[in-house]
Amino acid sequence: MEQRGEFATFVERGREALMSGGVVAVPTETQYALSVLASDGAAVMHCFALKRRPDCDPMPIFLPDLTWLDIVAAETPAALRSLAAAAWPGPLTLVLPRHPSWRSLAVPGKTVAVRIPQNPLALALLAAVGEPITGSSANRHGEPAPVSAIAVHETFGDAVTILPPMGVAPEGTASTILDCTAATPRIVRAGALDEAQVGKLLSEHLAAGRR
Repeated sequence: MEQRGEFATFVERGREALMSGGVVAVPTETQYALSVLASDGAAVMHCFALKRRPDCDPMPIFLPDLTWLDIVAAETPAALRSLAAAAWPGPLTLVLPRHPSWRSLAVPGKTVAVRIPQNPLALALLAAVGEPITGSSANRHGEPAPVSAIAVHETFGDAVTILPPMGVAPEGTASTILDCTAATPRIVRAGALDEAQVGKLLSEHLAAGRR
């Protein structure tokens, strides 16, 4: 019961920080991520500044659930939604055409990179805020991505609210990025899912959807 109470406390702490425009270091199954509400322009720009990342370089986006796929992305056929449902929560990031009606300073271009992370605290936090948040690695631009709360604090100190991993420690390997903006999806960054695993997902879902 005590651990359950701590879990709820950390979720609420993260939610309050996000809703007030703060930056939260969120644990995932891959690395720690710096998260702000994707809809909060001032918070997004503050996150860019903290990371020393060019604001023309789009940030990945974490979704609360699959229903958001049709909101943030312009082209989500049933086969693609099926693939996402099979891969998420998990370390596969999909690059898709951004829906023109969904705008965020975190995503300045015409595409959006999205996933649902696999960590109970991250999932609970997303459910609590009920909208997309940024999922850029919790490091200065060009530096190694951290896999521990201690490493995040060494970089950012008290400038971010740091949440504990709560039993699912980041493994250190970034998510695999699959570009789905062309007729044939392709891996543009190797990561936690290898080529064979991605190929299996594609054959079971996208290929089946074209038959």
